[in-house]
Order: sequence, then structure tokens, then C-alpha cells
Amino acid sequence: MAKIIYGIAGQGFGHSTRSQEIIRFLISQGHQVLIFTYGQALFLLDKNFEVAEIPGLGLTYKNNKLIYWQTIFKNIQTILKQSRQWKPINQKFKDFNPDLVFTDFEPLTALLAKRFHKPLISIDNQHQLTNSLIEVPDNCRHDFLMDKLAIKSLVWGADYYLATSFFNTKVTKKNTFIFPPILRQEILDLQPKKENYILVYQTSNFNHLVEILKKTDQQFVVFGLNKEGRENNLEYKNYSSREWLKYLADCQAIIGNAGASLISEALHLKKPYLAIPVKKQTEQIINAQYLQRRGYGLFTYQLTLDDFQEFIANLPKYEANLAAYNRQDNSAIFEKIQEIIKKYS
Repeated sequence: MAKIIYGIAGQGFGHSTRSQEIIRFLISQGHQVLIFTYGQALFLLDKNFEVAEIPGLGLTYKNNKLIYWQTIFKNIQTILKQSRQWKPINQKFKDFNPDLVFTDFEPLTALLAKRFHKPLISIDNQHQLTNSLIEVPDNCRHDFLMDKLAIKSLVWGADYYLATSFFNTKVTKKNTFIFPPILRQEILDLQPKKENYILVYQTSNFNHLVEILKKTDQQFVVFGLNKEGRENNLEYKNYSSREWLKYLADCQAIIGNAGASLISEALHLKKPYLAIPVKKQTEQIINAQYLQRRGYGLFTYQLTLDDFQEFIANLPKYEANLAAYNRQDNSAIFEKIQEIIKKYS
């Protein structure tokens, strides 16, 4: 049995839902896991696992655009404001005395692993950008370099990088391995159908989006706006896991940002995807680019009525391409994790 500290970035649910599946697997294999996290991940995980709250760093958006200087300023404020917590966090790490440290893009646990000379395993989708050859649009090259710098400064020096992705790229570092997306068991268990509505998931400020959708003759179910009720052809829903999974399984298609988790779940369920990446968040732009290139959906920076009509017109083509998508479970990355644990414990 190995003792493992698992650090999880707490902004949004993508990191925590992915990590939850790995943690369940680790526990099922007899390993002891202590989670270090914050924010939304804390809300999701502390009911079922042993969790320690830590200071959290996040990203700042305005009008669906990542604002670098506000991100840096707010994170410095967070570090200074919560500096008194560093000593007890250090002590908790020492008292647990892990055999290995895992991190899903959480920098504090990565730093503690280095400080206390513990093996560090990085499991995320971000390091595909830094440790493999990625095709980047010309207008994103400056932002891509900035993102690579940010990723390398947050989590660095891992003994292994296990990157997850719905598309393959050639790795450039020997300790890097790319695996299919990690999917929640709830997703693997779904039996998808196709009903007459499009699912919309909105996590940042798409002020124009709702007005565009109202001009169409389609039906929409909208999550992420923290409201309930019906308005013309839009039905608004507050988030609940059961309702979300039902609408995800039975929708005709999906409109959302270009985060890796939702795209991966959509592809597994063979749902065409209209991706609206957060501006200046190069990871999302690259996801949207590869999604469109493989013929699984459409990529646009800001939705127009023409974009939407193009998406609807091409649904049969997207569905045909998705029929050939190779659905996989999580067994390949689980086998690699067990191999790594055996090496160090």
C-alpha cells in the first residue's frame, strides 16, 4: 500500500471530476490518499474523501477573455493573504509523509513534493502543450508561449507527466505519456439517445449567446447561468448532477466553451460540439481547432447566426465522423499509474 497526497486545482469541475476517478481507483487498490485542494473541487470531493483545504490560485476572465494582469495580481493577493496557512500545510504534509505526490495542475503540492524530495506525478491535460508537438494557429503563437510559460511555472520537475487528450500528439520528453481522456464512471454508464434539443453549457460571460439562440427555431436547455425557467425557446436549469447527466446523454448536440473535460465527454457520447473557446486561453483554442479538424463540430470565437446555421446544416456530417470515434475506458492510464506506484513503493 502506498501513501499518496493528491493536489487538485479547484477552479471549475474539470480537474476534480477527472481526479475523482483516479482517486477511486487508487483507494480500490488499497492505497491511502489525502487530497489537497480548494474552491469548487473542495465542494465536490470533501463528502467522499479525506481532504485538506489549501490556498487556491485561479484565472480571471472578462467578456469571455482571459485577463493576464488581473490573474497575476489576484493570485499574488491570495498568496499574501493566506501566507499564515503555509506552516500548518507544511506540517500536514510532513505528518502524512507520502510515498508519492500526484498533482492535477495544483502548484502547491508540486512545490511540497520538491521540498520534501518525494516523487511527483503530474496528471492533467495542460502538459500536452509543453511536452509534445502541438499545431497552433498563427494568431495564437504569442499567447501560446505565455501559456507554456505559465504551465511550466505552476507544475515543473515531475518524475512522470501523464497527459490526457482526445487527440494524439508526438511527445518531446521521455517521461511524458499521452492517454485517452479520463471519463467519469457516470459517463461510461450512460446510454445516449438523441432528443430534439441542444444542450448549452456556459461558464463565462457570453452576453451575446442567448440573444443569438433566441433567433433560431431550435430548442435549447441552458446550464451555467444560475437561473431556472423558460424564456422563448430556451429552458434554463440550475446544476444538479442527475439532471445534467440526463440532458447530456439525450441532447442532439452541445454548445459550450472548449474545455477538455466536456469535449471529451461529448465525443464519448458521440454528440456534435459547437466550441466557443475562452479568448486568450490557448489550450481551449487548440482543443477547438483539433475538434473542428477531425470533423466532430465547429469552432468559433464569437457565435453568430451564420455560425449556428452552418453547425446545424453539418450535423449529419459530424455524426458520421463521430460514429468512427474510438470510445475507450480508463484502463490504460490506471495500468500506468499502478506501474509507477510499484516502482516507488
